[in-house]
Amino acid sequence: MPSLRMTRAPLPNELWAAVRDHTFLVVGFTERTGLSAARLFEAHDVRYRISDLRPAGELRPLLAGLRIAASDVHAGSQDLGQLAGVTAILLSPGVPRSIPLLREAARRGLPILCDVDFLYPFIRHKPILGITGTDGKTTTTALLTRMLEPSGRVITAGNIGIPILGTYPEILEADWVVLELSSFMLEDPQQLRPTISAILNIAEDHTDRYPSIDEYARAKHNLVRHCSKSDRFIQNLDDPRLRAFAPDNVAVRTVSAAGAPADYRFDGQRFVLPGRSFAYAECRLRGRHNVENILVAAAMAHEAGVAPETIAAAARAFPPVHHRFEPLGCRCGVTVINDSKATTVHAVACAVASLDRPVVLILGGRDKGLDFSVLRPYAARLKSIVCYGEAGDRIHHSLGLAHTESTYRFEDAVARAIAHCVAGDVLLLSPGCTSWDQFPSYELRGELFARLVEQQLRETGGEDES
Repeated sequence: MPSLRMTRAPLPNELWAAVRDHTFLVVGFTERTGLSAARLFEAHDVRYRISDLRPAGELRPLLAGLRIAASDVHAGSQDLGQLAGVTAILLSPGVPRSIPLLREAARRGLPILCDVDFLYPFIRHKPILGITGTDGKTTTTALLTRMLEPSGRVITAGNIGIPILGTYPEILEADWVVLELSSFMLEDPQQLRPTISAILNIAEDHTDRYPSIDEYARAKHNLVRHCSKSDRFIQNLDDPRLRAFAPDNVAVRTVSAAGAPADYRFDGQRFVLPGRSFAYAECRLRGRHNVENILVAAAMAHEAGVAPETIAAAARAFPPVHHRFEPLGCRCGVTVINDSKATTVHAVACAVASLDRPVVLILGGRDKGLDFSVLRPYAARLKSIVCYGEAGDRIHHSLGLAHTESTYRFEDAVARAIAHCVAGDVLLLSPGCTSWDQFPSYELRGELFARLVEQQLRETGGEDES
């Protein structure tokens, strides 16, 4: 069993009895958070209602199979009357706390909980490893999971796309719980206390939700709000905002991929752990940003008591995560990389900085108001840039770089980018924006990119290369 803080297991019947004293309003009935909450509430006879801005017709497929009465489903416009009889809020992460309904709930003193915070009392006796940051969360979470698996049963959930409420029975049988946490999930945690935690990096993101990067950073910092000295926090010394964040309520362990003195470090070739090192060249993950991801995952696993040999073996075998700086092979001499999950400018910069050949870059999607001018220092690496989607024209003008053009349709952007490529180039989809103007997810965007590239480059008569 993991050698971590283990307190007396909570008595689920007592906890559920206390929860049954409440009537919850599920605000934002998403397929992941809202639906998993409804199913868990019904399984344990908890009273709940639903509030969602979408019309009833759009909610109907999600409601199929639930026992909730039609009168307890508030679809369309929200009003304060929906709080009548409600004693707690279960909030889907995408819903901002600034909406009038939630402001009034807070004024009345109603608990407002995201799914992770709600479930914490039921799983607090488990070793919980929490990861947040602007970029790299999914890769680091998945890699840490792989490092822990030889030591026991691991349940991974959260922002990685697996709702934690849907994994409750499995968590009760697990040895480890690994959580990927977004800033939305951490805006006001009431009780969440990870045993080991890490903030990977902090860069501009979600400018539509946070008035400043300081506000955004404060949400990330809440990861350790309820921790104590028996818990551990992995501090990234290479990130200026995190180097200045050294909380005194938790034991701090340091990492550096840039050569700074640290408990865990990368010396330019090897990952150095206490008593052991292993070579980056042996790892399948590529890219400068993945050096940081491997290092943080290794530090968290080591702090959890995993043997260095097990950590190194997992790091060597771990493949690139789909849609995150994922090599798609070489077509007609052009190296193709699918980085569709890069939805911040920071992630785009990391991707471009990891390449040493001319890059044809595809940027765009739904505009998040980010500052793309920070890509200008990489102009020498960028042979051509094709901007697309709702953000396309703004990105084009804000870059102010030669060899930049814009179009709206994603398919047209891919075709134009391919037309700029010659043997020896890198074709990189690293959009820096969400996909929601033309796709419901970054996964579908990346999958279409892969199909279009294969089809259009194959039509030129080239062969795939290994």
